[in-house]
Amino acid sequence: MLIRILAIGVGGGSGAVLRYMIQEVLPSSIFPLSTLLINIVGSFLLGGVTSYFMNRNRGEILQLALGTGLCGGFTTMSTFSAEAVALMRESILLSGLYIGCTVLGGLTAYFIGQHVFLGRRSEERG
Repeated sequence: MLIRILAIGVGGGSGAVLRYMIQEVLPSSIFPLSTLLINIVGSFLLGGVTSYFMNRNRGEILQLALGTGLCGGFTTMSTFSAEAVALMRESILLSGLYIGCTVLGGLTAYFIGQHVFLGRRSEERG
């Protein structure tokens, strides 16, 4: 149990630091592009991690570190929510665009990430 908690903590801390670094590099504007990109990339990575470890009986600690930890610490629902509400005060259209891009982009990225890694696993077997 302790090793799982440590793996998630190390992964989560790494993801949070990585998110902070990206948000510092990308210019900020009224539209929260950095959070949108972070959440879409994080969804892609989580799809890949989930797919990679699917039906494997080993690597649980690494899966927790990368999936729950890194991807969980990297992506951010709370920042997305705060930015969506702030955008609503400025422009309902921009807020709707942001929400739509985040949700549809995240789902699409997860799906693509899953299939990219599933395709690689199929090539390894074949």
